[in-house]
Amino acid sequence: MSRRFKNKTKELKSAELKIRGEMPVLLHKQALNKVVDGLKWCCEKRGLRIYNYCILPNRILLISDAAWGSVDDTLHNFMDFSAKAVLQLMQFQRNSPLMDLMLTNMHRSDSLWEEDPNVKVLIKQEQHDEVSRRIVNRPVDLGWVSKAEHYLLCSEHPKNPLQGWIVEGIDPWS
Repeated sequence: MSRRFKNKTKELKSAELKIRGEMPVLLHKQALNKVVDGLKWCCEKRGLRIYNYCILPNRILLISDAAWGSVDDTLHNFMDFSAKAVLQLMQFQRNSPLMDLMLTNMHRSDSLWEEDPNVKVLIKQEQHDEVSRRIVNRPVDLGWVSKAEHYLLCSEHPKNPLQGWIVEGIDPWS
């Protein structure tokens, strides 16, 4: 049996993936595009199912499960892929002051993300609802927008970059 089917878990998880040193790497459009492409790839090829998400300049917040495999393995694959892609982009665009500053402030040149993402299992619907509200309202809480649906990099925005990849109308515990 392949590894892909051995590690099947039916756990719904919330995750917070932080950029090392809290650097605002995702303010750079090309770095953001690499990260979004990585999430799409994980949805298509690794079975990641995203229910809610919000991408901030220095972190990604999401609620997800996996159609096959495990969420933890998929998130680690995403972190490896996106770290290589973004760090390569940063090396290539070193003439940009923002990229140069970010590279200088990275503790290790091979690591974009904090070692261990903050991943929690959501057991009850109430937990899912509360975490979901916190995720989509984070830009509102930070004072960036007045409503969650006004923040483009959030699952609440009608034209978000992961539009079409968000799982809607499905009971995650079924």
